[in-house]
Amino acid sequence: MPFGPALAVWLYVMLGGSALLALSARHFPGMIPHSLELAAPMLFLAFLIGFSLYRLRLVQARKYPAFKAFFQVGAALLFFTLLLPGAKSHYQGPQRGLEDLLADSDPAVRAMAAELFGYRPDGASHAARLVAALQDPDPTVRAEAHRSLVRINGTDLGSPENSQGLKAWEERFH
Repeated sequence: MPFGPALAVWLYVMLGGSALLALSARHFPGMIPHSLELAAPMLFLAFLIGFSLYRLRLVQARKYPAFKAFFQVGAALLFFTLLLPGAKSHYQGPQRGLEDLLADSDPAVRAMAAELFGYRPDGASHAARLVAALQDPDPTVRAEAHRSLVRINGTDLGSPENSQGLKAWEERFH
């Protein structure tokens, strides 16, 4: 094939990029934007299409065993289905608690978890987690954590956007 080595290198760069995005989103929630997290399956799909065409062309030229090529394409297709956002809930196991949702990769989920902590009867026992959420990269999560802390504490000790307010919240709940 005229583009064989260059195409193979490009395919493996796409594979590595999609794996890096998918794994970083899973192991470091909240560190990459949610839209970039959703790009991982699409990048893997681009890899899968290119890889499938490449393997099928090699089979057609009788330079690669057909069974091995179809097996590899099928395994990659299965892996793609596991990367899809809807697949997480079916294969993830038991339901996560509110504490786990505060560390989710989606900022909307983290903001909702921060808001719900403020309405729980045992909210004060989780205030340290809310204080940590005051330093979240997303401003909505920080705002919800602040509102919940004010609701739990009864008074506002200061805005988390300045160091004095953040220090006051840390001293109160740590």
